[in-house]
Amino acid sequence: MQWRMLDYMPRLASAYRLDMESVVLYIGRGAGTHDTGVYQVNGLAGTPVLAWQYRVVRLWDLRAEALLTTAPVALLALVGQMQMADPETTLTAVVARMRQVVDGERRGHLLTALLALLPEEEMVTMVERLLTEDDLLAELDLPYLRKIRDEGRQKGEAEMLLRLLQLRFGPLSMEVTARVTAADAETLLHWSERVLSAPTLDVVFDA
Repeated sequence: MQWRMLDYMPRLASAYRLDMESVVLYIGRGAGTHDTGVYQVNGLAGTPVLAWQYRVVRLWDLRAEALLTTAPVALLALVGQMQMADPETTLTAVVARMRQVVDGERRGHLLTALLALLPEEEMVTMVERLLTEDDLLAELDLPYLRKIRDEGRQKGEAEMLLRLLQLRFGPLSMEVTARVTAADAETLLHWSERVLSAPTLDVVFDA
């Protein structure tokens, strides 16, 4: 069954004379570093019986400026995950392109996605300033953006607490790491306040 499903795309391309290419897109710093662009299935003897090649695109390794000249407006929200030599110039150009979208709902979705994918608060502030000038902030899904930012802050606080715990008490178990990662913001703050004074790791997590 697996062979038939994977063989379907080449057969479809051949029958309809389509140019097809498989692409894997990685978002996030360092994602896909070791992906060679080859998917391989081994048979019972351990030898390859099926191989599938695909193009690997690592957004974090690409220049955002190139996207401005070649990509449709729907893809411009991804610039925040790419390298920007001049963020102010690039983001101003992106907002200008999105501003030209006639459909207000679609424009709002694009601007919301752009803000959600920006990695730095300074960039977020820059784009919000541009949107305020044109009264476009009202088109954004603000509850969604707040949720994304809160989750980002909580993740950063969890990572900081894990570093402090490791420096104070040595290597951490998978259970401790999982517990810290799953904690809410208030609990993380409570534990962080105990790190320096707690004599043992268990005391940090005492109720």
